[in-house]
Amino acid sequence: MGTGSYGLEPPRPLIHVDIDPAVLNRNYPAELAIAADAGSFVRALLPRITPRAADAPLRERISRGHQEVWNDWTARSAERVTPALLLRALQQQFGPKTIFTADSGNGLFIGMECLRLDEPGRFLGPVDYSCMGYAVPAAIGAQLSRPDAPVVALAGDGAFLMTGLELITAARQRAPVVIVVLRDRELAQIAQFQQIALSRKTCSEIGDYDVAMLGSALGIDTLKLDQNQDIAGVLQRAQRSVDAGNPVLIDAAIDYSQKTYFTRGVIKTNLLRLPWSDRLRFVGRALVRAVPPLLRGPGK
Repeated sequence: MGTGSYGLEPPRPLIHVDIDPAVLNRNYPAELAIAADAGSFVRALLPRITPRAADAPLRERISRGHQEVWNDWTARSAERVTPALLLRALQQQFGPKTIFTADSGNGLFIGMECLRLDEPGRFLGPVDYSCMGYAVPAAIGAQLSRPDAPVVALAGDGAFLMTGLELITAARQRAPVVIVVLRDRELAQIAQFQQIALSRKTCSEIGDYDVAMLGSALGIDTLKLDQNQDIAGVLQRAQRSVDAGNPVLIDAAIDYSQKTYFTRGVIKTNLLRLPWSDRLRFVGRALVRAVPPLLRGPGK
């Protein structure tokens, strides 16, 4: 996931450590392959590493990269809620100790691209098997195990339909989690892949549903968030709910018109893996589908 479907070429020399010797050199050839528990290896390695003068330029490059990502995400005006602005406001409102959970999909990738976390254990996402519906139960579990930490779930509106009823547990246990339902009425990650690669979407729309009515049925307050200018006020109201020991739902009209870096990277990586003949056929087919029917003439 962090390499865009293994599209990143890592700097050399590469050392690959894995507890399973069968996976060594599987995706990238390594100069040194070590079969070991990764945690044990890192703990043994750290005392042997000394700070280098090269660390400062590297940190500066990472900082510039973060700023470029932020500028890219916020460069366009949006009629709906800009994801980067929402995530930064959530961090500012609930503080550096906040634990974020995410579902498989755009919420996960936007969280990875836009959140700036100071400590480990502050971001829980299904980066292994990409299971949908992870965010809500993960948030409840995180809050019950760390009652001192604010917990925010970035729940896709499709994934919320799978496990949203787990909020009954949050209400009964008085687990003050903030569940942000990222509402675009699509399985956004799948829809974006379809639109970019095929110039059409198939079976990726979500039937509309009333988040507020569902929240009311569960005994949980729901706040509507439709535009960027409303972010601060809505989050302040959410803060009052969790301060009172109650979970809260935020129905956020998220703007997914800008593609994540992950989406763009995966499309590029896999397209370039194809032979030239398949690339041309793939791109040509997508262009034909993108042409409006009126331009193709009647009956075509």
